[in-house]
Amino acid sequence: MSDQRAREVWERYEYGRNRGHREYCAQARLCERFYLGGGLQWSPEDLAILKEAGRPAHEINLIMPAVNAAVGYQIHNRMDISYRPRGNGADDQLASAHSKVAMQIADRNHLHWKETEVFADGLIQQRGYFDVRIDFDDNLMGSVIVDVLDPLDVIPDPDAKGYTPNEWSDVLITRWLTLDTVELLYGKAARREVEARKPTDADFGEESLEEGRNKFGGANSGGVYDAWRLDGYGHIPRVRVVEQRRWEMTRQAVAIYPTGDIRPFNEGDTPPDGAVITKKTIRRPKLTVATQDSVLHDEWSPYRRLMIIPYFPFFRRGMTRGMVDAAISPQEALNKAMSQYLHILNTTANSGWIVEEGSLTNMTIEQLEAQGAQTGLVVEYKGGTTPPVKIQANQIPTGIDRMIERAQAQMAEVTGINDAFKGMTDTGIESGVAIQSRQQAAQNSIALPLDNLARTRHLLAEHILELVQQFYTEPRVLRITEMDLFGKQKSKPLAINQPTETGVLFNDLTIGEYDVVITEQPMQVTFENGQFQQSLELRKAGVMVPDEIVIRHSNLADKEEVAKAMAERGQQVDPTLAAKADLLKVQAEKTQAEMVNKAVEAQYSAIQTAQTIAAIPQTAGLADSLLKSAGYVDRDAAPIVPQLTGPVRGVAPPPTNTNPLTPPNPDAGITAGMESQAP
Repeated sequence: MSDQRAREVWERYEYGRNRGHREYCAQARLCERFYLGGGLQWSPEDLAILKEAGRPAHEINLIMPAVNAAVGYQIHNRMDISYRPRGNGADDQLASAHSKVAMQIADRNHLHWKETEVFADGLIQQRGYFDVRIDFDDNLMGSVIVDVLDPLDVIPDPDAKGYTPNEWSDVLITRWLTLDTVELLYGKAARREVEARKPTDADFGEESLEEGRNKFGGANSGGVYDAWRLDGYGHIPRVRVVEQRRWEMTRQAVAIYPTGDIRPFNEGDTPPDGAVITKKTIRRPKLTVATQDSVLHDEWSPYRRLMIIPYFPFFRRGMTRGMVDAAISPQEALNKAMSQYLHILNTTANSGWIVEEGSLTNMTIEQLEAQGAQTGLVVEYKGGTTPPVKIQANQIPTGIDRMIERAQAQMAEVTGINDAFKGMTDTGIESGVAIQSRQQAAQNSIALPLDNLARTRHLLAEHILELVQQFYTEPRVLRITEMDLFGKQKSKPLAINQPTETGVLFNDLTIGEYDVVITEQPMQVTFENGQFQQSLELRKAGVMVPDEIVIRHSNLADKEEVAKAMAERGQQVDPTLAAKADLLKVQAEKTQAEMVNKAVEAQYSAIQTAQTIAAIPQTAGLADSLLKSAGYVDRDAAPIVPQLTGPVRGVAPPPTNTNPLTPPNPDAGITAGMESQAP
């Protein structure tokens, strides 16, 4: 039975290789060669032909900077995983705990670097893969491990056409393991069986019909050596192992919740509150690991998924492409045009000579042929003979120049990485805001690869959540790092699944359903500059943002030390600033007093005017004319000074000054030198 199962896995492996994986590996290896450059963009056959003809094989690698620019954007836009409660006992506190655990897992696995590997694999070789599982080497209770797989080692279901592995029938992963690794993973019995079988694969996988795997030794390491003969070669025996993760139908106990959700249920566990335990035919993953003729492992998978997360930059129902695929043709055109250009330049340096027979006196024809292009050459010929004439070289065709320019322009078009994306300008005098706006518009050219990256991130966050709920069931204390309000990192413990006196677990991560929220942190320079400018605008608008926050969002080299020093001294007040504040306060009080004084004067003048009009009604018209002449604007209905109507009784005519020695003085003011009318 073991041999039969091994043959089934191996036949499935051969089926996947023959149904497109060999062609994919050849294209992926070609794309990798064009990305790396360094002479790899020319095929060995072309190099041999050019070398025989004495022509240069020039190479200007424009693919690597284009891919690196896109990868640089991903590097500066890091993933932030968080969860929102959806039901079945989930709440904000548990969602926050799950978010912190997910970020602790990401930090522990150095996920930001591994994501860069997967993203680069997708752009260069069309496909990238995360491998997510539980590892018990570091923690007996298990820890979530995220690894990166070589795309050439992964064979997805050839007949599937969905993006997610849930839509595949199976996935195959090939590995080359040492005998010690086989014993560590699958036991001594598996090692003894492998040693007894002695598979005959040569050079650790470089068969005649498949692309060689990447390794430090290069493409020609091993070759004809037998991996099982150590004498004189120093090889460490390795064996090809094929791991098949497939879906199989089985009848299993499940828990049906009152909300209708169906979850696998392990017999012997405590039934959830309100859930009905029954049996149902479900799809469950199974894991088989085998060599060509022996089975190392064949059991039900402990996970609920195939635990592989793909990334495809451009995906069309099973067909995948990367950024390099479309760039190969312009790169080849550029290399050939540049090589032809250099060849023509080299031939023009010594285009040849026309020499009369026997006319040279200081050298032979052979010497002129070899030294004819040297600087400072002196040619002596016999008198009466025709002097040697240098043959005029052909001019470089203008079409080659245009071909080089077009190839460079096409490279920017097909990759979507132009000068605007890189922040380069034509004039070099554009503002930073204008450059950032052009970069933002240019990023639309790689919107699809970035959107598929967000899809892969979402799948990864779902897998991490599922593994935490399934395997993080024991009480644990995790060490997490949080950022405070001022951007300072603080390490603190996070207790999960802790029993309380009431019997309810504190931060029980095994319950609840959650929605995944994936956010990105923008590019550091742009983000910090934007935060700094917004902080200043808020302060101008009256929102008193603390000084420490403004400083932490600045670009000061020692901003952390400055902010820390400010926090330690408790925002001590500068004496000059305090004096300025007191001066402003006194000036405000003075202005208020002056306003009150003016108001009192206005009221007093109004009372006096009313008394005069009441005593002498004829002055109302004159006062109205004077006010209009002075530019006074009436805030009420005209006239400015109301006319007194009706008879005036009991009012004596005002006294007049008839003394010619003391005439009225208008320069004395409205109150000085005058006697107020008694009411």
